Amino acid sequence: MSNSFKRNKKLALPFLLPSLVVYILFFIYPAVSGLFYSFFDYKGFTRDKTFVGISNFTEALSDKIFWGALLVNLKIMFFGGLFIFLLAFAFLIMYQCIAHFKSTFRALLFLPNIISPVAICILWGFVFNQNFGLLNNLLTSFGLEKLIVAWLAPEYIMVSLIFVIVWTYVGFYFVILVSGVSKIPDSVYESALLEGASPVQAFFKITIPMIWDVFTVAVVYWLISSLKMFELPFSFTGFKPRMEIWNIPIYIYMLGFGRNDAIYRIGYAAAIAVLLSIIVMIFVQISRKLMTRESIEY
Repeated sequence: MSNSFKRNKKLALPFLLPSLVVYILFFIYPAVSGLFYSFFDYKGFTRDKTFVGISNFTEALSDKIFWGALLVNLKIMFFGGLFIFLLAFAFLIMYQCIAHFKSTFRALLFLPNIISPVAICILWGFVFNQNFGLLNNLLTSFGLEKLIVAWLAPEYIMVSLIFVIVWTYVGFYFVILVSGVSKIPDSVYESALLEGASPVQAFFKITIPMIWDVFTVAVVYWLISSLKMFELPFSFTGFKPRMEIWNIPIYIYMLGFGRNDAIYRIGYAAAIAVLLSIIVMIFVQISRKLMTRESIEY
């Protein structure tokens, strides 16, 4: 190891130290503490705790609410991701076809991501309200009274929530795909068009293969985000999440802190959080295995 490398290493350490301290305090320490408390019956208010081994984990595996919350996560992950990426690719095609106002188009789609999730839920709560909501009023105005339903009722609330999630996040993933397309040289498209390729063929034969790595990253990020999503489902019905849209993060919150009827089972909540982390890692590894392809250089 050269002296210059050692000297540069010593110079870099003071700049890295603050970030390392923050990372340890706000990520490593909470993660280790959560794993530790998952093996205890712990209420969280005193130091009294009883070691229960893996009882919290075995209880979670037989907990119907846990499996119901996981099903909600999977619905958000699959249906939300399906419509998000279908729409993101549709908007990407539109983006490539238009010649002007591309920045405005991009900004309008990304706009929901800069709005607070609580504000988004309040907005859509008014839209979906059965009595004075904008959606049912519009259906009435167009003579479509047969389509009027209680959008926040138990049988429709999951559909409404997924719609809001798609509306919120499609612009974010569209921008990720655009960043991948922007790295493709124009000469590649020009050569394809000169050889007689149609715009549709160019999209499927050039655009998608060349942004596949970016698309893979976007899918992995969506899997992680959908499994740990909390703000939108929690505030969708006015900070009183209904059982029909309880996902695992909401269930963890209810176990640890609760609302009107606090449960205060910190140890059990920590065990479910550990299981959620394992589930996230499994889905990430599966998606990476399924989507891995040889990189295309250009």
